[in-house]
Amino acid sequence: VVAELLDAGLRFEGFEGCGCGREPKPRPRTRRELVACHVEASRRGVRLKDLLDGSR
Repeated sequence: VVAELLDAGLRFEGFEGCGCGREPKPRPRTRRELVACHVEASRRGVRLKDLLDGSR
């Protein structure tokens, strides 16, 4: 789960990629939650990263 989120460019601890700020965001914690997020992203036609970042 962690590797897939990091590959998508997301961070667990909420830090921005550039390191300039911190904005905690909910992340899937289990494989089941991650699969559900993948399904939801596919249904909406958005990238997983956009779905989890709240750009819905």
